[in-house]
Amino acid sequence: MSTAPLLLRLNGRPQACDPCRARKVACDHGQPTCSRCRKRNETCVYTVSGATVKKQRLRSPIRSEHQPAPSTDSTPSPAVAPGYLGFTSHNAVFEETRNSLSLVHGPPVEVVEPRASRGRSVIDLPAHLREMSLYVLRCLPQSQHDVMAHRLHCLTDGWIFRAIQEIIDTLHKDWGRYLSSRDDADLDVVARHISNNTARPWRDEHSSAKAWTDQFTGSNIRWESVGLIWTYWDGSPSFDAPVVVKCLGYCIELARHFTPGNDIMLYLCYRRVTTESLVSGDAGLTCWRYFAETVALLTFLGRHVGSEDTNYMPSLCSEHRRRITARVFNIDKVLVSFTGRPPLLSRRFFSSPLPLDLTDLCLESDQATIRHAVQELDSNGFRHVGDLKGSSMVRARSQIAYIKDELLEIALANSVKITFESLTEIKARAERTYESFPDNLIHRPDELDDPDCDVQKVYSRILIRLEHMQNLFFVERLLLRLGHIDENRLLPISFEMVTLTLLFWTHQDRFSGMRRDFEWLLMAFAAPGGGILCLELLRPTFRGTHPDCPKLSRSAIIQKLSLLIGFLDWVRPPAPNADLCADCKAVIQGVLDHNLNAPIAGGGALDTLDWDIPTQLDFNFDLLDTFDWLRPEQLSLPA
Repeated sequence: MSTAPLLLRLNGRPQACDPCRARKVACDHGQPTCSRCRKRNETCVYTVSGATVKKQRLRSPIRSEHQPAPSTDSTPSPAVAPGYLGFTSHNAVFEETRNSLSLVHGPPVEVVEPRASRGRSVIDLPAHLREMSLYVLRCLPQSQHDVMAHRLHCLTDGWIFRAIQEIIDTLHKDWGRYLSSRDDADLDVVARHISNNTARPWRDEHSSAKAWTDQFTGSNIRWESVGLIWTYWDGSPSFDAPVVVKCLGYCIELARHFTPGNDIMLYLCYRRVTTESLVSGDAGLTCWRYFAETVALLTFLGRHVGSEDTNYMPSLCSEHRRRITARVFNIDKVLVSFTGRPPLLSRRFFSSPLPLDLTDLCLESDQATIRHAVQELDSNGFRHVGDLKGSSMVRARSQIAYIKDELLEIALANSVKITFESLTEIKARAERTYESFPDNLIHRPDELDDPDCDVQKVYSRILIRLEHMQNLFFVERLLLRLGHIDENRLLPISFEMVTLTLLFWTHQDRFSGMRRDFEWLLMAFAAPGGGILCLELLRPTFRGTHPDCPKLSRSAIIQKLSLLIGFLDWVRPPAPNADLCADCKAVIQGVLDHNLNAPIAGGGALDTLDWDIPTQLDFNFDLLDTFDWLRPEQLSLPA
């Protein structure tokens, strides 16, 4: 038997000899002659796998990158990958059969790859995709536009921020003459080059940060790369949210024409959701549909499945995957909390490990540096020294989101039996989870007193605190549903939620980079908390200062609600949540007018109020939106 190395296919399986492949039968991969060829007395030949040929065919159009590729009548559709297939899929049975055959016959059954999966030699976009490509390139920022300077980028997107700058520089350096002309013929040259790059195979498994990012930066710019630009051009003076959403969507469609999906495309889908929320609102159908597509891609890629591995060696590629997967899970809980609709992701079907508390700079270093950084993490995956990092924020928000998912399931699912003991256990676990976070994730009431504080990190800490308080708020509401009345605990939680949210209003000059988040923060945290404060004014439960919160008094409630009215009034049409804010403002104003102008003498006084708002507001958010305090039956309860 020859000692020649065993040839492998792209999927890692041994390669069959040419005669066995031609007859589509299993080959035992014997060398120099397999058993079937020996029986048939045929010449056994092993041809080197066509991977090199495939690569050459995909890259061939780039040899004359400034010349339009010859046009063809039609472009064949890319091969459709099956995506992730789980235990109940048809594939699971065939995999078991293949493994059984391997035990009996040795080598696995040879599967002939369909020819459609090979790269095409000529890239010619269909007419509608060509129009999309020209529109996107026509809308790209000119060289004089400082795209990256206007908006504070997300802490988690540090490496993406740098990649975008490199992509923009490459476009202007290599294709500036074509892009600046805005002529269709010139733009078509650029589009063909980008399409050729996008048709190349993509690998989402790389231990080297540079090897991974080189796939979509420099001379390898793809449609996913162009899409990244649109994820951060939303802070420029000429920002137009609908145009940004449109260009992001076009880049996703163009990339999808050549590849079924990858982690960068998943990030683009995620950012399209957050940008669309500025157009149609967090409860809008379009926003919800875009998020459904994001979840569909995530599960298609199998990113929801994973397990902790003690030998796991982090890389920029693998940690980005963990981060974007966790962020999609987090935003699912944000949207469900806001709308009261069923979640699209559940912890019961979600086992992806959380990202580790590592910096991008560390992940871009050598393996020895990464290994040392991993050893500094505690058992909870956090690093307790140093400043707040984007990865630590994603990890913390995810741990809070897992608890929120339990509460959402209890509140929204049918026939869920819940007990006082189980709710108090969840509540205690929520408290322990927050207390386990490093100090750099914990908001301090005095940190805004420092004029030189990093407001972006202050914002992150306030957001983590708000999401934790929202969990406690939900627990207390669910306890009330069970009949365990302890409004003394619900009231301080609501007061803190309103107080924290108002920091963005009273310090709006310092939080200007996050101003587009104000409407969501206002309706998600301040409005529900404000509703509980309104009920306290209508039905007082204590006198003087609250026994569990020295800062909480009737006077403090009135002051906070007065500021909240100003914040609500700031949201004006055509803002997507303007109607909701106007309704909340009207109710709070009515409560304050009644309490300041005609103190409560008895329960019947509430019936004389003229609220001047619809008797049944169309929120339809049920329990979790906590807007039921706007409804007449809540306002007419006896004191």
